[in-house]
Amino acid sequence: LTAKLMKFDEDHINDGLFGFNATLYGIALVFYFQTNVWVWGALIVGSALTTILMGFALKKNLPVFTFPFILITWIALYVLSIPELALRTVPEHFVDIQEMDDFLIEGHAFGQVIFQGSLIAGLIFFIGVFLSNPMGALYGFAAVIISIYISHHGHESADMTNNGIFSFNAVLVGIALSGPRVRDGVYVLIGTIIATYFDHFLIHNGWTTLTFPFVFAMWAMHPLKLIDKWLVNKFSSAEGTS
Repeated sequence: LTAKLMKFDEDHINDGLFGFNATLYGIALVFYFQTNVWVWGALIVGSALTTILMGFALKKNLPVFTFPFILITWIALYVLSIPELALRTVPEHFVDIQEMDDFLIEGHAFGQVIFQGSLIAGLIFFIGVFLSNPMGALYGFAAVIISIYISHHGHESADMTNNGIFSFNAVLVGIALSGPRVRDGVYVLIGTIIATYFDHFLIHNGWTTLTFPFVFAMWAMHPLKLIDKWLVNKFSSAEGTS
């Protein structure tokens, strides 16, 4: 509705580019707070703001990914945490897993992308991604394995590792950087390492991470991909003239 009122590009609207940030924002508010008039008001205003920010980013060709959702959610978490405005809910995405089961962790990691920590939700999300982008789903699966290895050997919290807290950003990196070339696999590896370590850093410093480690990793990879493209073109031109 906001995109229509702002007369944003119809193709972008039809592609859902204005909807996913608002959707994540709405899920986040319901996840973090007991709903009341303040929460619903923040949901309406914040959803509109994420759409406006996304429209500006698309117009300027800025790779913001899910940053509109992140920024507006951080602001909402701060404002709604003012006493009497809204009560925080108990995080229900943490479930009791006694053993490190890689299959379960994969499921929880995919589910955490949409704030759903259950195995069933994760499997449904994985299947949906696989049907739309098989390579992206498999790279996301591989990225979770990498993030688990880093978290486990970094002596991070076993409960948080098992629940996919350190891995759902890796899922997004794997999907976003996936591709048919060998270098795409290298991109996923580097991006996953960046996202996982940055995730650890933010959590240890008390931040609500959301999908910011994913966005940060994508921003970090952007110049690397440009340099890689420049080198490929340079050597291709040199071979063509030799």
